[in-house]
Amino acid sequence: MVEGFKPVEKRGRVTIALTEFGFCDKGAQHIRELLEQRNFDIVSFHATGLGDKAAENLVKQGLFDAFIDLVPAGLSEYLLGGNRAAGPDRLEGACESGIPYILASCGFDMISCGPLERREKGDTLWVSRKLAERKLFIQDALRVQARTNEDEVRLIAQIVAEKLRKHKRKKLVRFLIPLKGFSSISIEGGPLYDPQVDKAFVEKLKKCMDPDIKIVEVDTHINTPEFAGAVVEALNDCLEAKGLEAQQIFTR
Repeated sequence: MVEGFKPVEKRGRVTIALTEFGFCDKGAQHIRELLEQRNFDIVSFHATGLGDKAAENLVKQGLFDAFIDLVPAGLSEYLLGGNRAAGPDRLEGACESGIPYILASCGFDMISCGPLERREKGDTLWVSRKLAERKLFIQDALRVQARTNEDEVRLIAQIVAEKLRKHKRKKLVRFLIPLKGFSSISIEGGPLYDPQVDKAFVEKLKKCMDPDIKIVEVDTHINTPEFAGAVVEALNDCLEAKGLEAQQIFTR
């Protein structure tokens, strides 16, 4: 295996990294279809902690032309103690490489806290954050999601803004917010529906974000073709800005 190893190489086509997981799978599929129509290469990473770390590492190496980070919640899971924590360096790969960076808020509406037996055993996370008193989505005995609260999403928004402030070319960053649901389980009628908490995140993000970074609010939820279209439009804007920037440098 060692003798046969070959490092990953960039190909000629535009290559996009994409994070996703089950709570935004339809939205991610819409995005892939739109990008494939443009003949882009898309590499998907499952945002479960390990997948996030792999995406960050490869983005940092300069192997992608842009990063669509639908599920940057490896950071919030790290901050809050959830199961999908991706470590303190999450969100830093694209900032260091300076590539177009398109983010969404999927996953900031939940904490992965399974298995369910942790509730009965007085688990530290469950006790310290009083998760048993919150809205829960119990997929099965192993997979449990607890709703984040207002204090937590404000903290997440502040740290996200601080991370993005370090991007080498802030005009190549867009943060898209699906106003009617950050994920499939926080839409109206969903088990983690809480528009007041979502609003607290948006307000704090706007307050803390660098003015050179655009926040785009989209009046739909994350799994719609409309949101996918907004993501791809933001990507196109950033790729065009990157091309114009490169042309200006070349002609100086």
